[in-house]
Amino acid sequence: MNTARAAELVVVQVAPQKGELAHYTSELRTGMQAHLDHVNASGGIRGDTVRLVSLDDAANPAQAIRQIEQAAASLNPVAFLYLIGPETIAATLEANVFGRLGIPLIGTSPAAVQLRTPTRSHVFHLTQGENSEYEKLAQQLRTIGLRKVALVHWDDPATLGEVKFFEQSAARAPAIEVIARAPVAASSGQLDKAFEQAAQARADAIVSMLPVEETAKLLKTLRAKGVFTPVYGASYNESGRLFDHAGEAASRGMTVTQVVPNPFGGSLPAVRDYQAQMKQYAPKDARHGTLSLEGFLAARLLVEALRQTPRPVTATGLRDALEQRGPFDLGGLKASFSKTNHVGLDFLDIGIVTFGGRLRY
Repeated sequence: MNTARAAELVVVQVAPQKGELAHYTSELRTGMQAHLDHVNASGGIRGDTVRLVSLDDAANPAQAIRQIEQAAASLNPVAFLYLIGPETIAATLEANVFGRLGIPLIGTSPAAVQLRTPTRSHVFHLTQGENSEYEKLAQQLRTIGLRKVALVHWDDPATLGEVKFFEQSAARAPAIEVIARAPVAASSGQLDKAFEQAAQARADAIVSMLPVEETAKLLKTLRAKGVFTPVYGASYNESGRLFDHAGEAASRGMTVTQVVPNPFGGSLPAVRDYQAQMKQYAPKDARHGTLSLEGFLAARLLVEALRQTPRPVTATGLRDALEQRGPFDLGGLKASFSKTNHVGLDFLDIGIVTFGGRLRY
């Protein structure tokens, strides 16, 4: 007989709450909070409730590490959720923060392969990484017969690694030729030259490896010039943000790889639950989108793993449950980890941005 008393289980997100990365934090958190509110209102997890604490790291890696360490000491969390930003993720991995503290991290954004290898004992990724996305994108281009591609990309080490991987994927038969590479100095704002190079490339398709705001500028620039070459990108080009920044006419028709199901669909129980819980628990002005769905799925993974964790729940017990007690049913999607694989979902699809920033898969 289990006589353990009900407890409040704390989980913490340390991520930017202002600036260009804040929308990732906000939308992921909205989805996470909606599901946790639902679980708490439905009796919790074997009576335990879950409290999500949000801390602002101001996109500063050193500050993020300090806040993670302070939260571990003062809040005794069972998990951290979703670090945001490549520099912050890289810094915490280099310092082995989560392994040293013995507390699992669930979720990272972005999903660059350099931030996912080697497998870390206390870092669990929910969705597929960018290499898988770019391989899927190359397959899509090959399938529909687009053979000449221009790349517009950040000129930094992480993105150059993705450029190399895409080119390797494109070279497989039947080959896709990368006829132009238009680099942009990261965060420089100097976009005109690269955009002009892409516009003049006479490519069958343009692949954007830029952040979503810069991809939106690329779309607006091309369409204003009368260039209607199809534009492709990875899932961080979230459709709602593209719509916000590029507008209806420019954003509609962009093709984006997807690592979660269509948040506007209804075929999967996970998506139907997401829609219902967002409607009931999220702020009235919260909109549906892939980021909040990803946050929702991360919270559901957390909850399902907590159900499999022996009481009293500890961070160590949760880490072991994540790795050993799966697969976890997230509602028609199964997340599974092992000692050598810390990527839970194998979902990959292709989405087309449609009216109002919605998606068609």
